[in-house]
Amino acid sequence: SVPATTTTEEPGWQEKQEVLARLNDTVIEPSATNRTPNTIWLFFNRIPRTGGQTLVSLLKSLSENLDYQHQEHVYRTPWQRLMTNEEQKNLATWFEYNFWPKSYDRFSLFINFTKHRSQYVKMRPAYITLVRDPVDKYISHFRFKRVSQERVKLEMAVKERENPGSGRTWYWKKLEQCVLEDDPECDLQPGSHDFISAIPFFCGQHQQCLKLGDKWALQRAKYHAEYEYSVVGLMEHWNTTLGVLEHYLPLFFQGARQRYWSPEFEEQRQVNRNPKKYPQVAERVLKALRQRLGLEYDLYEFLRQRLHLQHQQLLHTLTASTTRLPTRSTDVPRWGILDRMDIEMRH
Repeated sequence: SVPATTTTEEPGWQEKQEVLARLNDTVIEPSATNRTPNTIWLFFNRIPRTGGQTLVSLLKSLSENLDYQHQEHVYRTPWQRLMTNEEQKNLATWFEYNFWPKSYDRFSLFINFTKHRSQYVKMRPAYITLVRDPVDKYISHFRFKRVSQERVKLEMAVKERENPGSGRTWYWKKLEQCVLEDDPECDLQPGSHDFISAIPFFCGQHQQCLKLGDKWALQRAKYHAEYEYSVVGLMEHWNTTLGVLEHYLPLFFQGARQRYWSPEFEEQRQVNRNPKKYPQVAERVLKALRQRLGLEYDLYEFLRQRLHLQHQQLLHTLTASTTRLPTRSTDVPRWGILDRMDIEMRH
């Protein structure tokens, strides 16, 4: 039998192998090509502070009408974003274990499910994620660490053990002070390891992917974004993102715009927002951060162009909404246990 790692059954497989063979010498251009595989599974590898919890709430809400299951990752300490081969294979096996339409979200670097799937299953999840303007995301993360009570307690406890009094100093630290005085928390030195930037989450399960300012990691991130992801949405272009998700992944997002803007979803639209108000960040601080996050902006612009191309290709269909969903208060016919058992037996 042909091993799963060398299968040619996926659309575009040959093209991907050719690009991979000369990846370091290739200029990868964004396109509107629909990379969604024939699948009933969805993997949302979340990137911190990009609106992921809102999209998870939307997936959970839509699953009630579209009859798929959404599984949130159960975070325990420690939990891995950089995973061993065995951990990646276990996740691939989890998708295969119950042959039912389902979506799964997790803070995780890109996982090659084609490599880790069983040789008997010729299907992998579709990939999606969200990104955000790099400086806005960085500032949001810096502040949120000092708002979330759990994060504050953890950070302060660790720092107090290392150096008594340093926990309070960390808590009251100002962003401007941190950036302009080259505080280790904000210096973003090339080569340092990073789990906050977007590049590692696209680059994947390789230690070099975690290095700030690494051009190999950027190139690999662009490759995965273009050739593996169905949709990469932008927080700053939310309606565009929802429209493209609806049409590229209708199994999971049919009626997404209607549900998102409905009165019943108003509370979820505000989830995880920082309630504190802050003064405007000085331009010299923003300029310093833009320089330090130069490769992040390279990837962000690439993804912005890709989403724009996908949206342009769909303009003739986006004016008409996909099939309308009933409101949450409306009774929706649900498959019973015998219906589900029949599906399971047939697969």
